[in-house]
Amino acid sequence: MLLNRLPILILLLLSGSSFAQTTPCTILGQNPETAFPVCGTSVFHMDTVPICGQRRVASLCVDDTMYTDKNPFWYKFTCFQSGKLAFFITPDVLSEDYDWQIFDVTGKNPQDIYTDTTMFVVCSWSGVGGVTGACEDSGGVSLVECQGPFQNRFTLMPDLIAGHNYLLLVSHFENTQFGYNLSFGGPGNTAVITDTLPPHMFTASRATCDGSKILVKLNKKMKCSTLMADGSDFRINPSPPGIFITSATGISCSNAFDMDSVLLTFSAPLPFGNYNLIAKNGGDGNTIWDLCDNGIPVDEAIPFTVLSPIPVPFDHLTNNKCSTDSVFLYFPEMIKCSSVAPDGSDFFVTGTYPVNISNALPVNCVGGLTRQIVLHFNSTLLQPGNFQIVLRAGSDGNTLLSECDTPSIAGSAIPFNVLPKPVSNFAFPDTVCLQNASITFANLSSISDGSENLFQYRWIFDDPLSGPANSSTLKTPTHVYTNTGQYQVYLRVTSNGGCVKDTTILVNTIHPQPKINFGISKPDICLGDAVFLTDSTNSMDGTTVQWNWDLGDGRIRNTKNVLYIYTGPQTYQVSLNTVNSFGCKSGTLTKPLTVHSYPTVHAGPDRTVLEGGSITINAAASGNELQYLWTPSQYLNNPTNITPKCIDAKFDIVYTLTVTGKGGCSVADEMYVDVLKIPRIPNTFSPNNDRINDLWEIQYLDEYPSQHTTVFTRAGQKVFECLGRYQAWDGKYKGKELPVDTYYYIIEPGSGREPFTGFIMIIR
Repeated sequence: MLLNRLPILILLLLSGSSFAQTTPCTILGQNPETAFPVCGTSVFHMDTVPICGQRRVASLCVDDTMYTDKNPFWYKFTCFQSGKLAFFITPDVLSEDYDWQIFDVTGKNPQDIYTDTTMFVVCSWSGVGGVTGACEDSGGVSLVECQGPFQNRFTLMPDLIAGHNYLLLVSHFENTQFGYNLSFGGPGNTAVITDTLPPHMFTASRATCDGSKILVKLNKKMKCSTLMADGSDFRINPSPPGIFITSATGISCSNAFDMDSVLLTFSAPLPFGNYNLIAKNGGDGNTIWDLCDNGIPVDEAIPFTVLSPIPVPFDHLTNNKCSTDSVFLYFPEMIKCSSVAPDGSDFFVTGTYPVNISNALPVNCVGGLTRQIVLHFNSTLLQPGNFQIVLRAGSDGNTLLSECDTPSIAGSAIPFNVLPKPVSNFAFPDTVCLQNASITFANLSSISDGSENLFQYRWIFDDPLSGPANSSTLKTPTHVYTNTGQYQVYLRVTSNGGCVKDTTILVNTIHPQPKINFGISKPDICLGDAVFLTDSTNSMDGTTVQWNWDLGDGRIRNTKNVLYIYTGPQTYQVSLNTVNSFGCKSGTLTKPLTVHSYPTVHAGPDRTVLEGGSITINAAASGNELQYLWTPSQYLNNPTNITPKCIDAKFDIVYTLTVTGKGGCSVADEMYVDVLKIPRIPNTFSPNNDRINDLWEIQYLDEYPSQHTTVFTRAGQKVFECLGRYQAWDGKYKGKELPVDTYYYIIEPGSGREPFTGFIMIIR
């Protein structure tokens, strides 16, 4: 928008114009509050655009210094049917640059458009001259077109909402003052901004005490320009002789284009009586028109009455019904502010208990008249009760006076009451435990009239991490806390009469859950062995007072530590939970404990082996994951084999086989290996009874139980024979000593050993 405007800016600077200076706008339509009312069927033509404005408006564009109501006109309209709005701004000189923006002013002050970006609807601040507006068919692609020489002149059609009010700013960037046409509707338009309600007169009533003025209410906003100032749009019937309408003034027409009320002035006060106000074509040839040029029907009549002034009655009052120090009195007609005695003596209070009025003040006096009075009491009414405000003549000598000086009727009364207030209270358990500390809050709230069942509740549990569960509207709610802490629990109680009482109570009775743990002396044991279970629970802020052991075999124990012997092999699931001195229960911890059976073992029968020979030991065992160990390992080829070989044993030996099964359970058995040594045969002996070498003793032959030894002479005569257990030979034959000589022997040891042969010499 800025680049193609530089020549104009330079011209303005050269000519002494103050482009950047804000100039107040004084013409109707050039300020938001005096905007033109729009009928969607009309085309608005502006012949000229006066120079003023330059105030910055709230925009969604980044460089908001460029977006101002320069040389503006404003248009206001209401959406009667939701939809998309199309409109077009056509400059009288097509090279002229017109910018625009629409604001949603529903419920807002029109002046807020200068500061409140939330009111933004759609805008085009393009720097390109020519026709602009909102229409997709004309190239609109966005709801925001900011300043710049290449920006789109058209936008998307905005979505209007039924019942919302809108302002359209048309800002003329150049100071040439050329005009434009503004028309609503076009391709794709679905929003309705035309009010289809037919125009009518609504009510007519006396506007002055003497009946010389009548106020006419219209059923909607209508054009000020169609009201004839001489009152020729109206007549009355009957028409009193010599009394006629002299003028008609549109209320708010001095600063706006539309009105909803007309004040008619007569040449003289109307006599008391009943009249009809009748619409007619005025001096401009028509009745009053609405914004779309629809007129009030000719001869439409509404009745009104001019009566002698009557007293203004009480209408109603408002007060805080729960505890009040004042009441507001409302009247259907105006009363004189000066007729209100400041000390409140125009009124007194009757009721359940004494109430004194301290003062009375008229509220919002305009032109010396008001419709409200506030009465203040000497003290706040806290206790429930039923009362009346009664009217009387005050210290100024009169009751309240109407606008026409008619006194109100003494003794008139309006009732009011003060409701009982609830007492909010609640209780909760002395001790609650985590893991999930579930607290049920016992509601103890009450009220003196016994209407507790009509209470409404609002709880806040001071636990924001619980999300939506942090609040409740139940009478007796339950909240689950997941952490210890100091919780300020809030309860607000609202009675059936709307009285509120709240309370906050500290909840600090949540205790942590004990942290369970225990030890097992050995996780794998052998059948018959004792296991020792030891508790090591952290009881947190209490002490452990209860132990619940489940030993996994159907047995339970309740001591801190347990010494136990299982009777069968299997894996047991041992579990423990505890309770501390606050009644807080730990979780349950389970650990496996496996009891293994002992393996069986048989080392085999005792065996005999020849010296220098070998045997295989035939042991046997049963069980799981068995390991074997023979001790000692001497002469064995593999001491970890269940059937090792005993090789070249030299001496008798006892072997122990230890079998270790799963879980380290071990058993042992023994077997004996008898080593039959090679007999040592002497070849001489001297049986002379000198006790030295008197016998032929063969070492180790006595170990052969089935040996057979025979001795022969040179001639082959058998002189000695021993069968079975060997007995040493004494050198005799049949009791007689044999002579010195050489003898021959045959020794058959048996037990698998080969026979021995040789000679033996007897010497003396």
